[in-house]
Amino acid sequence: MNQKAEKIKIVIVDVDGVLTNGTIIYGNFGDEYRSFSVHDGMGFALLHRTGIKSAIITAKSSRAVSKRAKELKINLVFKNVKNKLLVFKKLLKRLKLKPEEACYIGDDLLDLATIQAAGFSITVPQACKEVKEAAHYITQKNAGAGAVREAIELILKAQSKWPALIKTFES
Repeated sequence: MNQKAEKIKIVIVDVDGVLTNGTIIYGNFGDEYRSFSVHDGMGFALLHRTGIKSAIITAKSSRAVSKRAKELKINLVFKNVKNKLLVFKKLLKRLKLKPEEACYIGDDLLDLATIQAAGFSITVPQACKEVKEAAHYITQKNAGAGAVREAIELILKAQSKWPALIKTFES
Protein backbone atom coordinates (compact mmCIF):
# COMPACT_ATOMS: atom_id res chain seq x y z
CA MET A 1 0.00 0.00 0.00
CA ASN A 2 2.81 2.45 0.82
CA GLN A 3 4.38 1.78 -2.58
CA LYS A 4 1.12 2.81 -4.24
CA ALA A 5 0.77 5.91 -2.03
CA GLU A 6 4.35 7.02 -2.74
CA LYS A 7 3.53 7.57 -6.44
CA ILE A 8 0.46 9.77 -5.97
CA LYS A 9 0.43 13.20 -7.66
CA ILE A 10 -3.33 13.78 -7.59
CA VAL A 11 -6.17 12.86 -5.22
CA ILE A 12 -9.58 12.65 -6.88
CA VAL A 13 -12.70 12.30 -4.76
CA ASP A 14 -16.39 11.62 -5.12
CA VAL A 15 -18.67 13.84 -3.02
CA ASP A 16 -21.79 12.10 -1.71
CA GLY A 17 -20.77 9.18 0.47
CA VAL A 18 -17.11 10.32 0.60
CA LEU A 19 -16.86 14.04 1.42
CA THR A 20 -20.34 13.79 2.95
CA ASN A 21 -22.07 11.00 4.82
CA GLY A 22 -24.34 10.56 1.81
CA THR A 23 -27.31 12.38 3.28
CA ILE A 24 -28.96 15.10 1.20
CA ILE A 25 -31.51 17.33 2.93
CA TYR A 26 -34.03 19.21 0.82
CA GLY A 27 -35.40 22.52 2.09
CA ASN A 28 -38.92 23.80 1.51
CA PHE A 29 -37.78 25.81 -1.50
CA GLY A 30 -35.84 23.00 -3.21
CA ASP A 31 -32.47 23.89 -1.69
CA GLU A 32 -30.09 20.98 -1.08
CA TYR A 33 -28.03 20.80 2.09
CA ARG A 34 -24.93 18.71 2.71
CA SER A 35 -22.60 18.47 5.68
CA PHE A 36 -18.82 18.54 5.13
CA SER A 37 -16.03 17.74 7.60
CA VAL A 38 -13.57 20.47 8.57
CA HIS A 39 -11.00 17.70 9.06
CA ASP A 40 -11.28 16.74 5.39
CA GLY A 41 -10.91 20.43 4.54
CA MET A 42 -7.67 20.64 6.50
CA GLY A 43 -6.52 17.49 4.73
CA PHE A 44 -6.90 19.23 1.36
CA ALA A 45 -5.03 22.28 2.67
CA LEU A 46 -2.15 20.03 3.74
CA LEU A 47 -2.22 18.18 0.43
CA HIS A 48 -2.01 21.41 -1.55
CA ARG A 49 0.93 22.64 0.55
CA THR A 50 2.92 19.68 -0.78
CA GLY A 51 2.07 20.37 -4.42
CA ILE A 52 -0.19 17.36 -4.85
CA LYS A 53 -3.22 18.21 -6.95
CA SER A 54 -6.85 17.46 -6.15
CA ALA A 55 -10.07 17.07 -8.08
CA ILE A 56 -13.73 16.24 -7.58
CA ILE A 57 -15.76 13.97 -9.85
CA THR A 58 -19.42 13.74 -8.85
CA ALA A 59 -22.59 12.45 -10.46
CA LYS A 60 -24.69 15.31 -9.07
CA SER A 61 -24.63 19.04 -9.51
CA SER A 62 -25.02 21.22 -6.45
CA ARG A 63 -24.24 24.78 -5.43
CA ALA A 64 -23.07 23.42 -2.07
CA VAL A 65 -20.46 21.27 -3.82
CA SER A 66 -19.28 24.22 -5.92
CA LYS A 67 -18.99 26.40 -2.81
CA ARG A 68 -17.10 23.73 -0.85
CA ALA A 69 -14.71 23.10 -3.76
CA LYS A 70 -13.99 26.83 -4.00
CA GLU A 71 -13.34 27.03 -0.23
CA LEU A 72 -10.93 24.08 -0.50
CA LYS A 73 -9.21 25.58 -3.56
CA ILE A 74 -10.09 22.54 -5.66
CA ASN A 75 -10.18 23.94 -9.19
CA LEU A 76 -10.75 20.67 -11.02
CA VAL A 77 -14.44 19.99 -10.41
CA PHE A 78 -16.56 17.78 -12.66
CA LYS A 79 -20.30 17.65 -11.89
CA ASN A 80 -23.20 15.74 -13.46
CA VAL A 81 -20.79 12.98 -14.48
CA LYS A 82 -22.35 9.67 -15.46
CA ASN A 83 -19.14 8.02 -16.69
CA LYS A 84 -16.54 8.80 -14.04
CA LEU A 85 -13.90 6.57 -15.64
CA LEU A 86 -14.03 8.58 -18.88
CA VAL A 87 -13.60 11.87 -16.99
CA PHE A 88 -10.81 10.29 -14.89
CA LYS A 89 -8.91 9.25 -18.03
CA LYS A 90 -9.40 12.65 -19.71
CA LEU A 91 -8.23 14.44 -16.57
CA LEU A 92 -5.08 12.35 -16.31
CA LYS A 93 -4.34 12.91 -19.99
CA ARG A 94 -4.83 16.67 -19.56
CA LEU A 95 -2.45 16.72 -16.57
CA LYS A 96 0.02 14.32 -18.23
CA LEU A 97 -0.32 11.83 -15.36
CA LYS A 98 -0.41 8.04 -15.37
CA PRO A 99 -3.14 6.03 -13.59
CA GLU A 100 -0.59 4.86 -11.01
CA GLU A 101 -0.05 8.52 -10.04
CA ALA A 102 -3.72 8.98 -9.19
CA CYS A 103 -5.59 8.20 -6.00
CA TYR A 104 -9.34 7.87 -6.36
CA ILE A 105 -11.72 7.84 -3.40
CA GLY A 106 -15.23 6.60 -4.09
CA ASP A 107 -17.98 4.58 -2.46
CA ASP A 108 -20.62 3.29 -4.87
CA LEU A 109 -21.14 1.46 -8.13
CA LEU A 110 -20.69 4.63 -10.22
CA ASP A 111 -17.15 4.72 -8.79
CA LEU A 112 -16.29 1.05 -9.34
CA ALA A 113 -14.55 1.30 -12.73
CA THR A 114 -12.53 4.31 -11.55
CA ILE A 115 -11.62 2.52 -8.31
CA GLN A 116 -10.32 -0.33 -10.45
CA ALA A 117 -8.37 1.98 -12.78
CA ALA A 118 -6.64 4.19 -10.19
CA GLY A 119 -3.14 3.42 -9.02
CA PHE A 120 -4.26 3.79 -5.42
CA SER A 121 -7.96 3.38 -4.72
CA ILE A 122 -9.58 4.13 -1.40
CA THR A 123 -13.08 3.73 -0.07
CA VAL A 124 -15.02 4.21 3.15
CA PRO A 125 -16.59 1.65 5.54
CA GLN A 126 -20.10 2.49 4.24
CA ALA A 127 -19.20 1.69 0.61
CA CYS A 128 -20.98 -1.01 -1.32
CA LYS A 129 -19.49 -4.50 -1.21
CA GLU A 130 -18.11 -4.41 -4.76
CA VAL A 131 -16.21 -1.17 -4.19
CA LYS A 132 -14.80 -2.42 -0.87
CA GLU A 133 -13.56 -5.57 -2.59
CA ALA A 134 -11.89 -3.56 -5.40
CA ALA A 135 -10.29 -0.83 -3.26
CA HIS A 136 -6.70 -0.98 -2.05
CA TYR A 137 -7.60 0.63 1.29
CA ILE A 138 -10.74 1.11 3.39
CA THR A 139 -10.56 4.04 5.78
CA GLN A 140 -11.19 3.68 9.49
CA LYS A 141 -13.03 7.00 9.52
CA ASN A 142 -16.54 7.22 8.13
CA ALA A 143 -17.60 9.14 5.05
CA GLY A 144 -18.07 12.82 5.83
CA ALA A 145 -16.23 12.40 9.13
CA GLY A 146 -12.54 12.61 8.25
CA ALA A 147 -12.15 9.69 5.83
CA VAL A 148 -10.55 11.89 3.17
CA ARG A 149 -8.21 13.44 5.74
CA GLU A 150 -7.17 9.92 6.79
CA ALA A 151 -6.43 9.03 3.17
CA ILE A 152 -4.44 12.22 2.59
CA GLU A 153 -2.38 11.68 5.75
CA LEU A 154 -1.63 8.13 4.63
CA ILE A 155 -0.33 9.43 1.27
CA LEU A 156 1.70 12.26 2.79
CA LYS A 157 3.28 9.93 5.35
CA ALA A 158 4.14 7.37 2.66
CA GLN A 159 5.82 10.17 0.69
CA SER A 160 7.73 11.32 3.83
CA LYS A 161 6.12 14.77 3.56
CA TRP A 162 4.28 14.60 6.89
CA PRO A 163 7.15 15.56 9.29
CA ALA A 164 7.93 18.76 7.37
CA LEU A 165 4.25 19.73 7.36
CA ILE A 166 3.99 19.21 11.11
CA LYS A 167 7.03 21.45 11.68
CA THR A 168 5.19 24.34 10.00
CA PHE A 169 2.61 24.22 12.80
CA GLU A 170 5.05 24.05 15.71
CA SER A 171 6.17 27.15 17.57
